[in-house]
Amino acid sequence: MAESWRRTGSEEVYDARIFKLRRDRYEHAGHPVHPFYVLEANAWVNIVAVTESREIVLVRQFRHGIREVSLEVPGGMVDPLDADPAAAAARELREETGFEAPRLEPLAVVSSNPAILTNRTHLYLAENARRAGDPAPDPHEDVTVELCSMGDVRRRIESGEIHHSLCVCALTLYLLRVGEA
Repeated sequence: MAESWRRTGSEEVYDARIFKLRRDRYEHAGHPVHPFYVLEANAWVNIVAVTESREIVLVRQFRHGIREVSLEVPGGMVDPLDADPAAAAARELREETGFEAPRLEPLAVVSSNPAILTNRTHLYLAENARRAGDPAPDPHEDVTVELCSMGDVRRRIESGEIHHSLCVCALTLYLLRVGEA
């Protein structure tokens, strides 16, 4: 099926630092088709951090796309200086929440939105997370840390309070793993 799509051209339309917009032109089964717009973005990480008392570390922050405060797991972009996604996950967990964990375990790697995005999101589990200090978010972030029981997280997903799709994915994978979903 993929071999029936042939890219006939590509051009960068815009560079916004955290992503680039490109316009691709394809031919499909010998027929020209309209352009497809693709956002090239770095990989992302999301972390399900669980404390020794089995509480899940969440963050509340304003999200400009929906112009609302969103309840999410900690996460962010894999920066060029990060050794790998696990290093980015450890950095983001520490920066956004002040928590650290002895080990990060991969939960999954998912396509963020394969229709228009090139990137993948690396989901990690950080068990036995402990507060190691104060959060140190980026200057453009305003983050509030919350600890929630597994049952409360499940209820918040079901009610729609936790609605960021990649966070729902990460939390659901964790809840399935521990038999709470």
